[in-house]
Amino acid sequence: MKDLVPLPRIIIAGGTGFLGQLLAQSFLNDGYDVVLLSRNISQTGVLGRLVKWDGESAGDWIEELEESRALINLTGRSIDCRHSPSNRQEILDSRIKSTRVLGEALNHCIKPPTVWLNASSMALYGQCVGDEEAHDESSPITKSGFLEEVTVAWEDELFKFNNPNVRKVALRISFILGRSSGAFPLLKKLTSFGLGGKQGSGKQWMSWLHEDDWVGISRFLLQEKDITGPVNLASPVPLKNKDFMRVLRNHFAPLGLGLPAPSFGVRIGCFLLGSAPELALQSRRVTSTILEEKKYSFTYSSLNSAIYNLLE
Repeated sequence: MKDLVPLPRIIIAGGTGFLGQLLAQSFLNDGYDVVLLSRNISQTGVLGRLVKWDGESAGDWIEELEESRALINLTGRSIDCRHSPSNRQEILDSRIKSTRVLGEALNHCIKPPTVWLNASSMALYGQCVGDEEAHDESSPITKSGFLEEVTVAWEDELFKFNNPNVRKVALRISFILGRSSGAFPLLKKLTSFGLGGKQGSGKQWMSWLHEDDWVGISRFLLQEKDITGPVNLASPVPLKNKDFMRVLRNHFAPLGLGLPAPSFGVRIGCFLLGSAPELALQSRRVTSTILEEKKYSFTYSSLNSAIYNLLE
């Protein structure tokens, strides 16, 4: 009897969440052994093989990295919460500590994965006001704000490690539109209740990405061996909030109507929901020159086509 050939292995740290499960499903469909590094290995209904880790210290999980194809780190406490001092510290620590321990672990591997994709955020470009040009990977970064400071520190931690033969890519992720999770199901529900008007001035920019392109770009970056450094994960067509909400109203609103939410209303609502108002009122206009130059083909570049797909 021939020895069984082990399946190619993909490691996803923090892979039990919305984005990680989208990737896990895609890799499992292609026959990969998908390992999810997670604090809670008693979860049920999760796609992938759960392996225990605490996100900050070494352990038996390091053995899974040996001879694996790729490492993808999506670990980080959700920013969708009140940004109290304790929550801010947890948001920062969860990102820095997990990235640090992975970098240290890779340096102990004899045959580490050849590529490391690490989550990041488009926040480090700061706000894009009015009709300013969209930010791309060559745009200057800023530290003038909590989310900006966190993202800069996060990427600094990633790139400070000298991991020989490991290609590193920082995924500067925009607002992901998905069927089962993320903000889209909530926005759809609010719009169907007649609450789909503009938020605040409506002039703030929204950079977004369909869940299929989240998977597509991530896999594209694993394959394109000459891409290193930061890459923006965003549709090539960002929209102002008023236009974004108009598209949603066309699909979901009664008679196409929606009450607007003035800035003070957004702040009150976010307080009651335990969220941060800047997540709704921030203005991020981001596109990717790297993906354009490398000829990544977006499945959904327009919001209208993206929503049509999410309704299927």
